[in-house]
Amino acid sequence: MRSLPAILLLFACLVCWLIGCSREANNAPPVPEPSANTGKTIEDPPAEPPPTAPPTDEDYSVWLKQSPMRMKMRSMWIDCGLIVRFCAGGGQVDYDWLEASGEDIARKAASFADMWEIIRDQNRNMAAQAKKEDWFEARYASERVWSCCTDCHAENWSLQTRGFRANTIEAWFERGYTNPDATSEGITLSAPNNFLQIMFTMLRNLSTAITSIEQHNVEGVMTTTQVIHKIANEQVEVFRTIERHGRAIAESAAKNSTDEIKAHYITMTATCIQCHDKFVHGDRKLMNPLPWKAPDEK
Repeated sequence: MRSLPAILLLFACLVCWLIGCSREANNAPPVPEPSANTGKTIEDPPAEPPPTAPPTDEDYSVWLKQSPMRMKMRSMWIDCGLIVRFCAGGGQVDYDWLEASGEDIARKAASFADMWEIIRDQNRNMAAQAKKEDWFEARYASERVWSCCTDCHAENWSLQTRGFRANTIEAWFERGYTNPDATSEGITLSAPNNFLQIMFTMLRNLSTAITSIEQHNVEGVMTTTQVIHKIANEQVEVFRTIERHGRAIAESAAKNSTDEIKAHYITMTATCIQCHDKFVHGDRKLMNPLPWKAPDEK
């Protein structure tokens, strides 16, 4: 009789163990069934991302019309605003942003100045070679001038100005290659009229210079290159001045100093305003750089 409680306890433990095993079996995840062909388990395929709708004609038209040249100018205007804010606003100076703003202006101005310098120097070389009657080298220099102008157009014209339309982009997506090509008909130039005037003056004189080279006409080359030189050299001086003072602002900010920034800013923006007054005035609303005004100035 003494062994009866022990037997009952052992029986109770066995019942609890059986109940626990039954619950684990019910809660276990289902085992994938083997494939009849391969013997491998069949897994659910990964979920595919929803299809992305292609851009609409309206989307194309927005970025086809964007002018890189105008975006660069507006970016430089914003940089001027940041310089005034940190140096003439009376608040805390963020030297990192101040340096970045000055350097951004200098970098953009330098890219324009470099391009105009190539035109000026190769135009001068074209005249020098024609004067020596080395017509091969003179023609080569004219191609350098022409190529630099084309490079600038590709970089700074909007895609719409270059002849791209929404149906052109759609065809590229559909066919996977570049046909049909951009049209060259109905292109509208959006630059200010005064600036377009000097562009067409350069085009006319460069074309005349090339014809004069082919005809071995020294006087014709010298006359046309003088006109091109005057235009190019003026643009070089404008952008080199902006670059020089923009970089000086960045260098002062790098030293955590604002003592000389006001003088550089005023000279730099005066150059911008003079250029705007000459080439943009009357065609659209000017975005002249913000005037310098320290808190204690009236």
